[in-house]
Amino acid sequence: MKKHSKLAALALAGAMILSLAACGPKDEPQNSQTPEETGIYTPGTYTGEAQGFGGTVTVKITVDANNVTDAVVEGPDETESIGGAALGTLADQIKTANGGEIDGVGSATMTSNAAKNALADAIARAKGEEVGGGETAALKDGTYTTKSPSFGLLSQMECETTIENGTIKDVKVISESDSATGEWFATARDLFIPRLIESQSLATDAITGATISSNAIRACVASAIDEAGGKSGEWYTEVAKKSDTVKLEGYDVIVVGLGGSGTMSYCAAAQEGATVFGIEAAAKVGGDASTTYGPMALNSEYLKNLYTDGKDYINADDVYKVWMEYVESDEKADIIAKAVYNSGSALDYYVENFGFEFQGLGLLGSFVVPEWTQLWCVYSADNDNTSWNILGPNKTFQFVRALDIAKSKNEKNDYMTELTATSLIFDGDQVVGVNAESYDGTKYEIYGKSVILATGGFIGNADMMNQYLGSTVNTMGVTVNKGTGIQMGQSAGGATYMMGTLPMVHISQVKNIIRTDDLTADQKAILTALALTTDQTMVTTEGNRWGNENQSGTQDEGVTVEIVYAPDYMYYVVYSQEDIDNIKNNGLSEAQASATSAFLAQGGTLPAAGTPVADIEQILTVGEQYGNVIKGTTADLAKAMGCDESNLKAVLTEDTTYYAVACVSYAYATVGGLDVDVNMNVLKEDGAPIANLFAVGQDSEGVCNKDGKAYSPWGGQAQSWTFVSGQIAGTQAAKVAKGE
Repeated sequence: MKKHSKLAALALAGAMILSLAACGPKDEPQNSQTPEETGIYTPGTYTGEAQGFGGTVTVKITVDANNVTDAVVEGPDETESIGGAALGTLADQIKTANGGEIDGVGSATMTSNAAKNALADAIARAKGEEVGGGETAALKDGTYTTKSPSFGLLSQMECETTIENGTIKDVKVISESDSATGEWFATARDLFIPRLIESQSLATDAITGATISSNAIRACVASAIDEAGGKSGEWYTEVAKKSDTVKLEGYDVIVVGLGGSGTMSYCAAAQEGATVFGIEAAAKVGGDASTTYGPMALNSEYLKNLYTDGKDYINADDVYKVWMEYVESDEKADIIAKAVYNSGSALDYYVENFGFEFQGLGLLGSFVVPEWTQLWCVYSADNDNTSWNILGPNKTFQFVRALDIAKSKNEKNDYMTELTATSLIFDGDQVVGVNAESYDGTKYEIYGKSVILATGGFIGNADMMNQYLGSTVNTMGVTVNKGTGIQMGQSAGGATYMMGTLPMVHISQVKNIIRTDDLTADQKAILTALALTTDQTMVTTEGNRWGNENQSGTQDEGVTVEIVYAPDYMYYVVYSQEDIDNIKNNGLSEAQASATSAFLAQGGTLPAAGTPVADIEQILTVGEQYGNVIKGTTADLAKAMGCDESNLKAVLTEDTTYYAVACVSYAYATVGGLDVDVNMNVLKEDGAPIANLFAVGQDSEGVCNKDGKAYSPWGGQAQSWTFVSGQIAGTQAAKVAKGE
């Protein structure tokens, strides 16, 4: 698979820019001037930089004596669908403006303003003027209401920012839909706002795990500063970091990562009487487990009592047999047996000892084996099981409660959030602890007798994604999972296993979800339907046909389920101009009118089949602006896709304008990880266990899977692995630490 563009990050923001002084030196002049010549600029190439949404936006201009002859705008860390998509337009505007003000791109306010400030710096350099310095513009006191697109699918974030005596006095989020899209918003509200007010700087670090919500708040405040008569770019003052080192010693078990598997490991180790310290990079615990519905649990006593009058509800032997056939090897048969036969008892263990609850929808059936009608279960939500978001019940409170119970078992037990593990500590070849760094810059050396790696795989690490899976992939969970645990295990001599297992994909959707008001909710739903329908021609990123045609010449239903096997984990649904004209005049087909995404629907209602869609061209135009639609001839499509046009021409045979709508997979996590044995000990290349090093969850789930295949897709299996592997690793790590 070839590498496709960087993941869609989700949100853009309002004006919040800092002109950074003096990037690289100007190039050698392109033309020389004689003393008699006069002009505005000294000919040459000049560069300016400013802070955009995701990182630095760079503007490089080439000038002669009086004109801007070329311009390049770069922002590699900008959100691909928003700021990234605007970069080319901004460069064109700069060339047209010839040194004057540019309009910017309305859908990419923050990137646009960064480009404007960077351009101003570059122009100043071309004129020989000093860049940077000067006094901060005065602010007018008042309360300013501003909006910004954020993580929420349903609406933009709205904030009230109070300016008093030239300072940011207060910030309140007065409306948002982020909390309807996941459980991370509260960490941004509760942590980022007070830190920003304390620092009086828009350069305040976003909250790990809630970056988009943090940036939306930042954007609202930046807009308020501008409305108050200031220049938000002047408010990016450096926030001081600490430089001290704290040493923590005497622990039996250190758990690196407190998502689902890390929480379970921490609890099991504490239950065995070990002293435990937990490290979590994000600002809250639960990780990707807080974005799932629940775990597979075969014949749990707890669930039998709830739903089946104490009777077994599934044949575990059948599950084991199918699983072994799926992986096509008995190399890890003992571990897969644990995954199957311990799934119910592990759930019972955490219900009994740490207060976990499962109700909601009751027992659910398998995604792929119809006979398994009762296979997995759903977490109970908070507020008497009434609090849900689009990804399932709100359940973080259960992980917090479990950790508090575990922590109370020994006064030394503790854990920290916003603390990122960086490396293992060795004494010779022996693992003796973990190095970590807090969000505030404080470094920690934490020493213990056993270490459990539970960092959630590597979906947030583009280099590892490309190395092992050939491409990055859009995500629906947190991207704090950067492969740290796997890399730490490798540093100790640990081997990996089935790193080529395909990502944990459950959802298909347009490539870049539109969170602005550029389209209405209903228009967004239509764009989604165009991407998800199965009755149109589909092509891969390589230009080849995707899916199978049935005898009627249309695509088979359900082909989108197989998207994880497509090159780059995506394909394009292609419409001819005649198809679009037909939708405009005669409406969506039955298949198109029923094509909706289970979780990531963009918030609207589809018209009934046969209802004319008069605004289809507007929908496609906005889709094109956001990188969801490619319009043009087969040559245009091939260039945009980076494929051989002859491949496309073999599929798209008409001489017409085409519209290729991207359909992209969204993944929770990766699957391949460290090689482990039945005790969750990390194994070396020769198969020998590293006695005091363990790996759980997505840091080791490859042992239950196979390269080149989707992860075992029964339903709730990955979440079940957090319970099973966590209980085993926590118990074993405690025993090793205590010499048992």
